[in-house]
Amino acid sequence: MMNDKKLRSVCPHDCPDTCGIIAHVKDGKLVKVKGDPDHFVTRGFLCQKVMNYPERVYSPDRILHPLKRVGKKGEGSFTRISWDEAINTVTSRFKDIISKHRSESILPFNGSGTLGLVNGNIAGKRFFNRLGASRLERTICSKGGRVGYKYTLGAAFGADPLAIPQSKLIISWGTNPYYTNIHQIPLIKEAKKNGASYIVVNPNKIKSVEMADLFIQPKPGSDSALALGIMNVIINNSLYDKEFVKNYTEGFEPLSKRVQEYPPDKVEDITGIDKKTIEEFATIYASRKPSFIFAGSGMQHHTNGGMMIRTISCLPGLVGAWRYPGGGIFYPTSESFPIMWDVLEGNNLCPNSPRTINMNQLGEILLNARPSINGLYIYNSNPAAVLFNQRKVINGLKREDLFTVVHEQLLTDTVRYADIVLPATTQFEHTDLQHSYFHLSLQLNEPVIEPLGESRPNIDTFNTLAKAMGFEDKCFGETAIDTINEALEVDSQYLKGITLERLRKEGVIRLNIPDEFHMPYQDLNFPTPSGKIEFYSKKMRTDGYDPLPAHIPIKEGPSTSPQLYEKYPITLLTPSAKSFLNSNFANIPNSRTEEKRPALEININDAKKRKIKTGDLVRVFNGRGECTLWASVGDDVKAGVAVNKGIWWNRLSPGNSNSNQTTPDRLADMGGGSTYNTNLVQIERVNDGKI
Repeated sequence: MMNDKKLRSVCPHDCPDTCGIIAHVKDGKLVKVKGDPDHFVTRGFLCQKVMNYPERVYSPDRILHPLKRVGKKGEGSFTRISWDEAINTVTSRFKDIISKHRSESILPFNGSGTLGLVNGNIAGKRFFNRLGASRLERTICSKGGRVGYKYTLGAAFGADPLAIPQSKLIISWGTNPYYTNIHQIPLIKEAKKNGASYIVVNPNKIKSVEMADLFIQPKPGSDSALALGIMNVIINNSLYDKEFVKNYTEGFEPLSKRVQEYPPDKVEDITGIDKKTIEEFATIYASRKPSFIFAGSGMQHHTNGGMMIRTISCLPGLVGAWRYPGGGIFYPTSESFPIMWDVLEGNNLCPNSPRTINMNQLGEILLNARPSINGLYIYNSNPAAVLFNQRKVINGLKREDLFTVVHEQLLTDTVRYADIVLPATTQFEHTDLQHSYFHLSLQLNEPVIEPLGESRPNIDTFNTLAKAMGFEDKCFGETAIDTINEALEVDSQYLKGITLERLRKEGVIRLNIPDEFHMPYQDLNFPTPSGKIEFYSKKMRTDGYDPLPAHIPIKEGPSTSPQLYEKYPITLLTPSAKSFLNSNFANIPNSRTEEKRPALEININDAKKRKIKTGDLVRVFNGRGECTLWASVGDDVKAGVAVNKGIWWNRLSPGNSNSNQTTPDRLADMGGGSTYNTNLVQIERVNDGKI
């Protein structure tokens, strides 16, 4: 007898939308996924990536049983073992490492493969805190910009994107909503229908340019200069909100002096945006109220990324945008959730004061850290593909004296370097609590199918490892539901009345927000030291930064590294692809059909100089490494800029390497953030068209 069900689920991936999913299950098998029509953001449709989820769940690459390496690291040769043997091997090796090298010689490495509160954050943190392992500083995405944002506004709270239809001006600055935040598009369209203007600021001519009223295409890393040029026009023409600036901002006079260093003609030289367009942009921004800036994370992945977000976040204060629903600037709202992270993650369990290791520099750490890393446990991540200065990362993973465990769903590039592989469940096979960093809501995810093979969720695996290590702490006996209930017990107005039962019944619950739209600074009190928006920040000065917004040229460019620029005159950007999310879905045939092949968008003038035409194989290289891509010639990028969208798995890339062979692992100006977009390369045609 056929058994057809439609069950709620939630997308777990690192995306603002955190979509509600209707999983179609037939005879115990996931056969189709659709967007939840009752979800106030998902509105019944999903992105191209998630539509392919059944193909991912039942992929030939799916890991179904624990494995032990039998070949060389990197070959991907394994033999099946039992869970008991796997757990005993891991714990005995960990105990041996601790006895010889101390517990901080073990490093957990986790990314954003799932953003679930339980399996993405808490379960692993508890175990490794109790172990006393080195702590991973997870700074790859938004940390640098978040630090800069806080210097201006005091907290990482932004304008409510659900209020976009109330806006009269929306600016997508350094973001590509069609690819990375698809459910923002209906909000923008609704605003435009209501008479709003739409501006896109991006080095790449992205899809949403088609509906933009103005497209601004700055040189990579020059956004601070553009923002300062806008401020110059607004201040010098008295277009700012004088009453708001007087009562709710700090440091207007020194800011006024600073912006004199950035007249539009000078900003034109820095950004490549003509003076008249800068003046037009400034006039529109000052006159269209309320205005909403959506600041993407792409621009902050430069050596000056923190200061860029810091500078752009000053703009709403100048025009009084925070007065209105639909006004201000949005930046990921992860920190707005009242979660007791320290308690839930078991910080009190740690028996020592372990060192902190920045995830962006994993390769360098594996090769050169002292004391050395002798044990590595990877989950929710594929660092062999997604991390920077890739040669270093892979050389580190190849170390025969490094004991590596990977808990993973699929046979990724990283798994091929593991000593022990543990099979992981997908979101459709386990329980978790999802919170969005876009629409301020909570969703309960419960399994809709049985775990495939012998796969287990992170929390079950870490609890088993804890018991095998001899840890008797109460938390290691808790289920996912226990942990979720504990998280919901926080005494916070935002969570009042939100229970497990309600989540099961309603699917998605918006946090308790007093008004229809969340206005984090509704009373115009800002959690900065002065209680105001800080154009001039004494805290920045104390922390060793310029206390005013500034343009700091990126560290790989004609003015900062002329000799390097002479050898490698193209800035390579590596933004998201339509059908991949980081390296997720890159192995799925339907997703690869959409993306076709690893491509390099190159300006027609740069292509002519190198005798490159569309379809040619090209070598992209610098002193860090190289990759081979197929050229796509046109005018979507400016001369001197090239774009490779998406992170292809190495084994699915020509030459078995992706563009992260070339990206730097240096850290950003603030927060230890990543800088992979500050990346000079050279491009040449592969002469015989073969690899």
